[in-house]
Amino acid sequence: MLGAGFAALNVGVAGAQDVQGDTETTLAEPEAGQDIVVTGIRASLATALGEKRNTVNIVDVINADDVGKLPDQNLAEVLENISGIQIDRAQGVGSNVSIRGSSQNLVLINGRATTPSGDSRGGISFGDVPAELIASVAVTKVATADQLEGSVGGIVDLRTYKGLGLKAPIASIRTEMEYAEYSDSYNPRISAVFGKSFDTGIGEIGIVLSGGYSKQTVREDALNVRYAARTTVDLDGDGTSDPYLRPNYAQQFNTVRDRENKSLTGSIEWQASPELKLFVDGTYIDQSVTGAEYGVFFHQPNDISELPYLDQAQIDTMNSGGFDYRLMTSGLVGDTRLRSRNSSPTRFTESYIGAVGGEWTKGALNVKFEASRAGSNSDEAGFEMVSQYSDPSSSDFNNERGKISPPVILEMTDDLLYFAPDPDSPLWANKANPAYWSAFIARDNETRFRNVENAQRLDVKWDADLGPLRSIEIGTRFNQSNSRRDRFTQASRTFPGFSAADRPDLFDIAQDDVFADTGYQYIGGFIVPASVTQDPAAAREAFGLLPVAPQDYAASFRVKEKTVALYAKANLDTEIAGMAVRGNAGVRWVSTDQTTIGNAISSGVISQIVDKKNYKFWLPSAMLSIEPMDKVIVRASYGRSMRRPDFAQLSPSVNFPLVGDVYVGTGNPELKPQTVDQFDAAVEWYFDRNSILSIGGFYKKYHDLVTTVAIAPTLIDPAGSRFDPNNCATGIFNPVAVDLTGNVGVCVGVNQPQNAGGATLKGLEVAFQHSFTYLPGFLDGFGVIANYTYQDGKRDATFTVPGIVSGSGAAAVLPLPLRDLSKNNYNITLFYEKYGLNVRVRYTRRDPFLRTEATDLSNNLPWYQDDRAQINASVSYDVNDRFAVTFSAINLTNEPSIERAIFADGPVGQYRAADRRFVFGVRGKL
Repeated sequence: MLGAGFAALNVGVAGAQDVQGDTETTLAEPEAGQDIVVTGIRASLATALGEKRNTVNIVDVINADDVGKLPDQNLAEVLENISGIQIDRAQGVGSNVSIRGSSQNLVLINGRATTPSGDSRGGISFGDVPAELIASVAVTKVATADQLEGSVGGIVDLRTYKGLGLKAPIASIRTEMEYAEYSDSYNPRISAVFGKSFDTGIGEIGIVLSGGYSKQTVREDALNVRYAARTTVDLDGDGTSDPYLRPNYAQQFNTVRDRENKSLTGSIEWQASPELKLFVDGTYIDQSVTGAEYGVFFHQPNDISELPYLDQAQIDTMNSGGFDYRLMTSGLVGDTRLRSRNSSPTRFTESYIGAVGGEWTKGALNVKFEASRAGSNSDEAGFEMVSQYSDPSSSDFNNERGKISPPVILEMTDDLLYFAPDPDSPLWANKANPAYWSAFIARDNETRFRNVENAQRLDVKWDADLGPLRSIEIGTRFNQSNSRRDRFTQASRTFPGFSAADRPDLFDIAQDDVFADTGYQYIGGFIVPASVTQDPAAAREAFGLLPVAPQDYAASFRVKEKTVALYAKANLDTEIAGMAVRGNAGVRWVSTDQTTIGNAISSGVISQIVDKKNYKFWLPSAMLSIEPMDKVIVRASYGRSMRRPDFAQLSPSVNFPLVGDVYVGTGNPELKPQTVDQFDAAVEWYFDRNSILSIGGFYKKYHDLVTTVAIAPTLIDPAGSRFDPNNCATGIFNPVAVDLTGNVGVCVGVNQPQNAGGATLKGLEVAFQHSFTYLPGFLDGFGVIANYTYQDGKRDATFTVPGIVSGSGAAAVLPLPLRDLSKNNYNITLFYEKYGLNVRVRYTRRDPFLRTEATDLSNNLPWYQDDRAQINASVSYDVNDRFAVTFSAINLTNEPSIERAIFADGPVGQYRAADRRFVFGVRGKL
C-alpha cells in the first residue's frame, strides 16, 4: 500500500503513451509483488529513469516500488512531489490540486473517468482517495489524441494493482496510529494487499484485492475580518477627510472534522488464450465527514465602531498593488454585536467505478474493448444555531437591541491577525453565563448530489512497421453522464424567545485554547450552541422548525450529457543522422449534447427551465523525442485540450443562501467550454546512475476562460425598502434569506460565471535527482530529489479597485491573475538510505495565488492565499526482510495559512492554523 507515500519518485518527464500502454516500450504496471518488497529508493529511482528514457510524451510518473516511506495520506499529498503541481490543504490535510496554475484537472482510475462528490467536474475528490489504493500515478500535462478530454490543467491517472504477472503470491499489511496535536486525537489507519496468480486448465488467472480503513480527527482554528471604508474622518486636521479601511465584520471559528474512510479495490484478469485477455476490476470508496464549527460573529450594525476610540487607533499607510492606502492595524472597535454560533456539517460520499473488458491480439493487430460505470452519491448537510450576547435585565433581551457590546481589540501585523473582546472589560465578564445568551436563529440545510457516468470504448492498434511509421491507432468512446443536485432548506424565525439557560441541552462552552501557539488570548470560554449532529430533532423543535427541511426547488438542478469521441494517431520511430527519433501525431474529435434542467418559481408556482446545447471540438496533438547524444533526450509537444464548465456553473437555478447581505451564486447555461493550446519543450540529461537533470518550458493559450463576475445590487427606488421583491434593479431578490437584524427577503448581488476572454501562461520546470553513491562509507546513502516551477500568467479580465484603496479618490481598473496560479513553487526532498534505515525530509513552498475573483469576505473584491511553506519528515527501519517500523511528521514547523483581501500583498483577511501531526506505524508481509 501507499499509506504514507510513493518512493519511486520520477520528478522529470516520462511518457503518457507508456502509461496508457500505447508503445512497445510500455511502462510496466507496478507488479504487486515488487511493490510490497521494500527494494530501496535508489533502486526505485533507477527503474523510473530507465522507463522514462524510452518514452515520448511529457508526463510525470510516481511508482510505488518502495512502500510507505513518505508522509502522504491521500492523492493530493502524493502529487505534491511533482514539478508543476501545487496543493491546497483543508484542516491541514491535502485537498485541492493545481497543475500548471489550474485546478481544472481530470482524475482517472486505470484510464477511466471518475465522478465528483459534488457538482463540479474533474472526477473524484483528491482528498477522498487514500494513498493505499494506488499502485502508480501518471500526470499528463499535454494529452495525446487517445486520452480522455476534459482537462486544461492535467490528467491524473491512478493505477491500481493487477494480478497477472505476479512472480509470487503476496500478502502485506500496514497499521499506523496518527496523533493530531491541536485536536489531541489518536487516529488509526490500516491497509492490506493480497494477490495471487493461478495456472489453470483454462488459462492463467490473476487476482488482487487491496483495501484500507482510516479514522481521523483534525482541527483548524480560523479568524477572518472583512474591511469597510471610512470616508468622513479628518485624521490630520487639514480640513479634508482622510479615508481608510477598518474592520466592520469578523468571524472566528474552531473547526473540527471527524473523517472516516473505507476503501476497497480489486481486479480479476484471465488470460483465456495467448491472443485473448479478459478482466473485471472495480474500486469503492466510502468517505464520511462529520464535525463542528464553534465560533462567533462580530458585527457593527450602526457603523460607529472605532470612532469613540479613534485616539487609540493605529492607522498606517500601506502599499499594495502599487497603491498607497490607509489601514487601521490596531485599536478598539465598539458597538459590536456578538453572536456565537455552531454549525454541524456532515458529508457522506460513496464513490465507485467498475469496468469489464478485454484485449485481443492477432499478429500486428491489437484490439482493446471495455465498458465502465462510475458513480458517486453524496449527502451534505449542515445545521447551524446562533445566539446573541445580550442583557437579560433588558426588555429587549430577545431582540437585536438587547445586545451587550464590549470593546473589541484589533491587532494586525504582516503575518498575524488578532480580533477579540477586551478581556478586562466588565461588559465581557458574563461571557460564560448562559442567562446572557439569547437564541437568535437556526438554519437547516441538506444537499444531495447524484452523479453517474457510463462509458464504452474501443481502441484498435495496427503495428504497421512501414519505415518510420511504427503503428497506427484509431478508437472511439461513447459517454452518458447525469449530474443532479437537490437542496432542502429551512430557517427559523429570529429570536424565538429562549436563552441558553432555558435550554442548557442545546448549549456548551467554547474552547479557550484557540490559536494557542500565537501567545495571544483569542476569544474563548463563552456560551456557544452545542453540536447537534447526534440529535438535531431537539434543536429543530426548540426553534420551531419542521422535522424535515422542505425542498428548495430554486436551488435544485440536473445536467445530462451525451458525448461521442473519435480519434486517430500515428506513432513514429526512426533514426536521423545517427539520432534516435520517436514521436506521434493525432487528432481527437468530440461532440457533446448537453441538457440543463432547473426550476423557476413565480407566485409560488414551480416551472421547469430546460436548455439544450450541442458543441463540437477538434483536439489535435503532436509529440517528438530526439536523442542527439548519449544520455541526453530532447522532447517537444503540442496539444489542444478542452474543459466543460462545472455542473453547478451550468445550472439555470439560483442557489439562495439562508443568510442575508451576501451575494447569491447563480449558474449560466450559456457558458461555453474552455479550450487551451499548449506547447512544451524539455531537455533531460541522465548524467549519472539514478540521476537526472531536466529543464522544460511551456506556453499555454486559454480561450473562453470562465471567471466569476460580481453584479452589485441596486434598487429601483433607492429610498424604498430593500426588502421589497419588486425593488431590485440589478442583482436578485433572495426570498428566503434572513438578514442580521431579522428582516426576511433581501435584494442581494449576484456572483455569476461568465466566459471572459482568454489568457496566456508561460512557465519553466526544473527537476533534479541524484544519489551520492560515490561518497565513502556511510555517506553513500545520501540523495536529493528536487523540483522548481516558475509560472507567469495574464488574462483578459479586470477588477475595479475602489477609490479609497487607490488613494486618489478615483477608482482604478487592474488586471486579474489566473486562479490558483503561484509564480514560484518548489520542493526539496533529502533522503538517506542505508543499513535498513530510511530517513526523508521534504520542504515545499508556493507563492501567493488568487483563490477567487469575488467573495463576500472581501466585499466582492479578489481574495488571495498568501505564500506558504511546509516541512514533512519520515523515518523507517527495516527490522528484517518482512517487518519494518515507521514514523512520520507532518507540518513540523506548524506553519499557519494566511489569506489576503484585494491584493496578493493586501491586508490580512483570514488567519488559519491547523494540526501538526505525527504518525507511528508498522508494516509487514507474509
